[in-house]
Amino acid sequence: MSERNILSVDTSTSALRLALRFGGDRLVKSQDTVEKSHGQILLKRIEELLASAGMKIGDLEAIAVAVGPGSFTGLRIGLAAIKGMVMALHIPIVPVTVFEVAAARLSGVGGTVQVIVPLNREECILCAIGADGAIGEPSIERYDRLAAAVGEDAVVGIGVDLRKDFPLLAGRDLTARVQYNAADLIYLADARLDDGYPGAEVATLEPLYLQKSQAEMKFERLHRDR
Repeated sequence: MSERNILSVDTSTSALRLALRFGGDRLVKSQDTVEKSHGQILLKRIEELLASAGMKIGDLEAIAVAVGPGSFTGLRIGLAAIKGMVMALHIPIVPVTVFEVAAARLSGVGGTVQVIVPLNREECILCAIGADGAIGEPSIERYDRLAAAVGEDAVVGIGVDLRKDFPLLAGRDLTARVQYNAADLIYLADARLDDGYPGAEVATLEPLYLQKSQAEMKFERLHRDR
């Protein structure tokens, strides 16, 4: 493991998660429940985290950022802010998905595990993590068909309470193993950088979406109907 100074940012849910690894093995973290917009406190919290470590923003050597899936607005705000930072600092940006974090946390479980992430009131995103850690192709599934979609596989809910909302799946619920924080993003990003990953192309980096936002669909309908 390297001794890079790495900041990680996760705005994929209503919780703003940050972590900073510095001085080789020192780590500081913060987490806030965001009522309105991540944009209102994101940069302030990053400044506070750096100050707590006695660092300046120019001391950063890489930034890991969660790219989803998750909150459409939260991901957009977080990624836009971090893109600006890495361009100004000329350092690599490393995107990390929820499914990559889940795969790392589920290492050694054995068997396929289905990761469930909310999409809207009727649908969720489903992604299979294989026994070897391989991440399958995410798909959109209706909640009323979820039990059939996961079959006999173990399940993990990220942003959804499976024991409460889907009691039939409770006996196979491994969600407790995937209670992650922003430090997980640092470890995954650092390993990729150690393997020679140069960082993502800032101009083309986008959040992981499987469905357009309501605003985008409305915009397209308005222009299609003209």
